[in-house]
Amino acid sequence: MKKAFLILVLLTTSSYGALIPAPINSGEVKITYPCFVLDKLVKENEESQKIIFYEKEGNRLSELGLNYRYRVNSEQEEDLTLKFRPKDNQKLLVEDQIYAELSMSNHGELKCEADVIYDTSKPKFVSTCSFKSPGKDLTPEHDEFLKMVEVSAPLLSNLREVVVKATKWKLITDESIFKKRPTIEVWRFRNECILEVSAKFEGMENALPSLKALKSLIKYAPSPVQGNKTSRVLQDSPRFYK
Repeated sequence: MKKAFLILVLLTTSSYGALIPAPINSGEVKITYPCFVLDKLVKENEESQKIIFYEKEGNRLSELGLNYRYRVNSEQEEDLTLKFRPKDNQKLLVEDQIYAELSMSNHGELKCEADVIYDTSKPKFVSTCSFKSPGKDLTPEHDEFLKMVEVSAPLLSNLREVVVKATKWKLITDESIFKKRPTIEVWRFRNECILEVSAKFEGMENALPSLKALKSLIKYAPSPVQGNKTSRVLQDSPRFYK
């Protein structure tokens, strides 16, 4: 696996083109539940995966808002993803020319979307962009992706691996609001377990109705702590995450 050390470069203008707000009109609603709820859910289409996250000491990639992930399933299908989330509620900006080029790529998938995370008071909206390609190696398109979000990448090296055992299912439901059936996903790492139920939506006006519909499908209380499961896996403390 090619590896490189990544440094965030904060620029007010781009060397390639104009910086524009990332075009986002779709995403995923997410709710975390205690893992005992898994046995109560009606599900099908089980799929096992091994996920490896690459990180610097002190979680320096995460501190830049960057996740570097390799994934392989039981059929030995592999993919490699770089994902960027701006830190501290900053607006997600992309370089327009590179965004247009990667949107047309035949070698991978560019995705910019909103993660909408359940909260008892007010759901949290998080903008993200990612580039995923088949295989286990970084590609020239990944380099372009880092330029698109203003992250510079001279050589990835000296990265630690964090391994997650993941299992996914489709939740059986007749709820018509969902474009695709919701996904159930369990991550196991160290001695911990995370159970997340998620659903895709199209059109930002459908985000909150989709979140409400997803919660109504499961008659158990969500976990008291919600958030990004990748952050929980990568952080030094095994018990809490943002």
